[in-house]
Amino acid sequence: MTRRKDEDIGIGDDAFMDTIANLVGIMIILVVIVGARGYSSARSQAKETQQEKIDDLKAPLEVAKNLERDLEQLSEELLKYDAEVTYRNAERLSLVDRKTMAEHSLSLAVENLDTNSKQAMLFESRISELSAELEKLTRQQGELPATERPIVPLQHLPTPMAKTVFGKELHVMLRDHRVTVIPWDTLIDQLKAQVRTSVARQANRPKIEDTLGPIDGFMMRYRLLSKAGLMSDGRVAAMGRMVELERFELEPTPEIYHESVAQSLAPGGRLRTELDASRSGHTTVTVWVYPESFSEYRTLRDQLFQEGFLSAARPLPKNMRIGASPNGSSSAAQ
Repeated sequence: MTRRKDEDIGIGDDAFMDTIANLVGIMIILVVIVGARGYSSARSQAKETQQEKIDDLKAPLEVAKNLERDLEQLSEELLKYDAEVTYRNAERLSLVDRKTMAEHSLSLAVENLDTNSKQAMLFESRISELSAELEKLTRQQGELPATERPIVPLQHLPTPMAKTVFGKELHVMLRDHRVTVIPWDTLIDQLKAQVRTSVARQANRPKIEDTLGPIDGFMMRYRLLSKAGLMSDGRVAAMGRMVELERFELEPTPEIYHESVAQSLAPGGRLRTELDASRSGHTTVTVWVYPESFSEYRTLRDQLFQEGFLSAARPLPKNMRIGASPNGSSSAAQ
């Protein structure tokens, strides 16, 4: 009886332990299921949070892109303003140089006027003395017989109203008392032919600087401006780049051919040859004259006037290069 009771007690303990083990297993399974669901939920929530943050960053990113575009536009405008400032400074310096030349010419004229006035006073004083002496001799010897006074011809060069030059121009440099014919038209033609090559070689630069020559002893240095903008062929408008000439300057080389005024106007002279080839009432000789050659310019102007050619003077300060730009002034011929 006792043995059977002990066996029943052992069987009951095993059943209890099995039940406990089953409960623990069920709880572990529940914990795993709950953990898996929590991980999935947390992962989904993290993705939603990440997407919200990405959506929140889209607006600042778009603002940054707009600001970058505005910055590029402002940079282009700044380059344009810099080019304009540079051109205006060059124009101001040119005006200052022209003002200096005008003041120098005016001071020389005033000095010459003072000298002439002094000479006139001396002449008047001498004439008064001679008149008094003549009256004295007349009273002593009687009336002198009338004599014919020699006729002294006065040379007079009229100064007509200056007119802006629009026709054909023949450009001449007058420096160090020597005359040099400038191959102006040839240089301009070469510039037109070379611009396309220069632009293709430096297409992305806002300013393009290059040289050509030398041609007949002159080297040309020029500067182009490349601008982006809207262009149209009359039917379709599109964005593109436009190239325009800002300025060019001519630099004489040691190989230039120069002559005196007399040699240049004599038969076979370079200027005489050009004048004979340009016999036209619409041809103007534009003379780029430096300060030391003003007297030679007057001689050249008088000779051109006698031959029926209009002339235009372009005074230059010493060491300043001959140059031109689309915004420059035209010559004024007389």
